Amino acid sequence: MNDIAGIPYFTAEFDINGRLKAPVTLPGDVTDAIVVSHGWNNDREDAESLYRALFTSFSAVGGAPPNRTVAIVGVIWPSKRFDELVSATSSNGDAAGAAALHAKASKESDAMLVARLHEMANFFATDAQRATLRELEALIPDLQDKKTAQRAFVEKVRSLLDPSAADKEDASKTFFADDGAEIMQRLTIDEDDLDDAITEDGGSASLPLGVGTVKPATGGAAGIAGFLSGIKAAAMNVLNFGTYFEMKSRAGKVGANGVAPFIDALPAHVERIHLVGHSFGGRVVTAAAANSKTDRIRSMSLLQTAFSHNGFSKEKNGFFRAVVDKQRVKGPILVTHSVNDKAVGVAYPMASRISGDTTAAFGDKNDKFGGLGRNGAQHMAADEVSEGKLLPSGSAYQFAAGKFFNLEAAEFIKGHSDITGREVAHAIRTAMS
Repeated sequence: MNDIAGIPYFTAEFDINGRLKAPVTLPGDVTDAIVVSHGWNNDREDAESLYRALFTSFSAVGGAPPNRTVAIVGVIWPSKRFDELVSATSSNGDAAGAAALHAKASKESDAMLVARLHEMANFFATDAQRATLRELEALIPDLQDKKTAQRAFVEKVRSLLDPSAADKEDASKTFFADDGAEIMQRLTIDEDDLDDAITEDGGSASLPLGVGTVKPATGGAAGIAGFLSGIKAAAMNVLNFGTYFEMKSRAGKVGANGVAPFIDALPAHVERIHLVGHSFGGRVVTAAAANSKTDRIRSMSLLQTAFSHNGFSKEKNGFFRAVVDKQRVKGPILVTHSVNDKAVGVAYPMASRISGDTTAAFGDKNDKFGGLGRNGAQHMAADEVSEGKLLPSGSAYQFAAGKFFNLEAAEFIKGHSDITGREVAHAIRTAMS
């Protein structure tokens, strides 16, 4: 792909550690580079489909600002979409035939866990990691009744991950520190515990934190509220949290080790850099801003971003607070958020289960594990953030340099990946002006 709707388009592909696979050369007349990152995703085709749709809308609302020449750099990084974020144990009150039903449910749950481990082998792909996945599979029959098996299961999942990426924002420090059997108990979620907003019609579909379409649940067994037998639901949640954590870690590495030096090295004729990230791509570009040295970052647009809503907060010692304190972005920072984004509203409330905290409202701005794409930037100083709405294309914004703009977007963003419309594109373009 050489252009999107007449705008020059280039790809910057990074490996798992953030190493740029091939150099990118921008034309000498480019004054503004838009560097955009996808989130969790199956393949390059899905990411580029997202970029094509978003920047076709960008072109439709005016394209490059006056007297500017824009190029799009699409970041490609190794990520993976998966189907399920929360699994619950079904509470069937009918005692008749309960033993037979339990045996059938247990067998089906085992098969689902095995299938998930086989999927994970495409992602945790080294010989050592695949050996660990086989060891996890061997533990499945003993999980229901043996705490030793539960502890071993959690420990082996931990061994797949890099603990240096753990922090308090998603309770991942707790995941690495606490007793494995206790974590399994916390993650044994009854279907009655799930919030109606998650399990209502349209909410029980698969909701991946990344690029791609929402896939309908199949027979009630797949999706955001997948029902398994007893502790097997907790085991699925442990696997899902492990995959989530690896994606979080990988996004941070790509941003800090790859995208940051890439934008630092852009030629001098590129006067302005504009960062755009969707889902975990928001973590990619934020990590890039935090770790880069250039003073040319003139806007950052975080679209339904999947990290903590306290990530920029001084009060909460947010993980990305340095972006604010060091004024890494010289222009406005846009944050779209929507109650319709059930995907971002799931991973962090699940983290509250890992920590043992089940008292907070599920995923909203009062939940300390709430997500940026659900609630906007929270616990910011009054002069750091402005509350507003995502407006129709053509509307006037009053954006200002160095300030966050929480754009409540439920009218236009109906789901996690619904970020390619003209309203979003218009906001991005206005922030570039």
